[in-house]
Amino acid sequence: MTSQTAEALLARKDTVGLRQVLLARSYAAEPSTADEIQAALNCDPDWMTTEGADRLIKQLRELVTDGDDGVRDEAQRILAGIRPREEWARGPDNDTL
Repeated sequence: MTSQTAEALLARKDTVGLRQVLLARSYAAEPSTADEIQAALNCDPDWMTTEGADRLIKQLRELVTDGDDGVRDEAQRILAGIRPREEWARGPDNDTL
């Protein structure tokens, strides 16, 4: 059930859905629940396309300034795995966030 919910939220392809998944992962009490959510994040086929990866990075860059510590930490953790911080922390005009 957990992975299906995460997959449905990610299928929205919007920041709100991604935020909810990151929020759930950051507060998962059981390691197995966190693993299920992480698997849904890792296996999202949309992120294997250039357009999808660009959208993901844009959304994660928005979420690193979220009001919830858990969401911010999850967004930063995923971005760090995709690109070095120096790259993703730049704003649209190569300024820092």
